[in-house]
Amino acid sequence: MSLESIARVESRIAAIQGPSATVHVSPADSGSTDFASILSQYSGTGASDGPSAQNPLSGTPFLLPANYLTGRLSPNAVGAPSGSKINQFIDLAIAQNGDSYVMGHEVSQADLNPQTFDCSELIEWAANKVGVSVPDGSWLQYLDLKQRNALMPVEQALETPGALLFSFSSEPQAGGGRPSSAHVAISLGDGRTIEARGKDYGVGIFGSGDRFEYAGMIPEFFQ
Repeated sequence: MSLESIARVESRIAAIQGPSATVHVSPADSGSTDFASILSQYSGTGASDGPSAQNPLSGTPFLLPANYLTGRLSPNAVGAPSGSKINQFIDLAIAQNGDSYVMGHEVSQADLNPQTFDCSELIEWAANKVGVSVPDGSWLQYLDLKQRNALMPVEQALETPGALLFSFSSEPQAGGGRPSSAHVAISLGDGRTIEARGKDYGVGIFGSGDRFEYAGMIPEFFQ
């Protein structure tokens, strides 16, 4: 990684530096599998002990950093490996700020510092670098999250660092192919995004505005 990229990452870490306490989450009703409703329990949480919930994938307890959904996630949160993975995902994407955009461009997942992305490739590459596999294609990423009950309201995603924000001309349907317009971005939790926005923008940090209609969180960030 270049010195300029490292400086960008350090700047991001400083921006999200906050309380280092964690919220311990213990198992709840074994029938609870709605990932979005589980996430919603923590909006604005700042205490050291939060409400009970269950990891919708494994059924085991997991830790959430305090204030996770408010954009004040500390990269040094003790005992919060999920938070660390999310921070790495965000920082890897931010380190690509200034790269170029080419629609349909394929990035080698072994490339440590690509120079060109499209919107979904940025998500796929950054997730791969923290050990998480996601589909290629924004609509396929959306369908994957929907299938795993990992969608959330856009308003919540805008306050959730690492959430994915989607925009489609029509909601993707399984087996229906790519909508005529399809885009995905990463929420920074403060109303901004890091995204490969288009050929006139490249990869950069942008205001989210009202550009997105769908959102979700990659469940592996909570394992």
